[in-house]
Amino acid sequence: MGDQLDPQDVAQRIEAVLDDMDDGADGADGADAGGARQAGEELVRLLMRFYGAGLEQIVTIARAGGGDAMVHRLASDPLVGGLLALHELHPVDVRTRVEHAMATAKRKLGSHASDAELLGLDPDGTVRVQLSAGGCGAQTVRQVVEESVAAVAPDTAGVAFIEAERGPTLLQIGLRSAR
Repeated sequence: MGDQLDPQDVAQRIEAVLDDMDDGADGADGADAGGARQAGEELVRLLMRFYGAGLEQIVTIARAGGGDAMVHRLASDPLVGGLLALHELHPVDVRTRVEHAMATAKRKLGSHASDAELLGLDPDGTVRVQLSAGGCGAQTVRQVVEESVAAVAPDTAGVAFIEAERGPTLLQIGLRSAR
């Protein structure tokens, strides 16, 4: 983020993009829908960059005034922590946040906690989780893990579940009763 943004310049650029979107919307046949989409994407990029720069300043000011403890307190709020993560400003690395999410999920899952095991975090940001059991409880395990990860690590690319290989089916062998 490092470079300073001029808020006035950003406001003028946003206004220009909005004007471009209005001009594209005036076409009755919708032929310029691609241009409106590009303008919309540019608007999102501008706003993300602007908000990111603002958040970076907030983190800098908080560190100067209250140290890292203040930044960690801010990041512990789900909304603020999510924003900091999306702008790569979160004070806790993504791996640690994902591990925390898995611990939270396991507490929520209780007796099904052993059904999900963190395998790792791919370079693209995908969280890999191994499921040890299928069946009716598997969907609940998936949902709890996905929600827990999304809550503390929205900057990940999602959760990929890998089914554990099943061992051989064991058959019960009993004694025949004598006739």
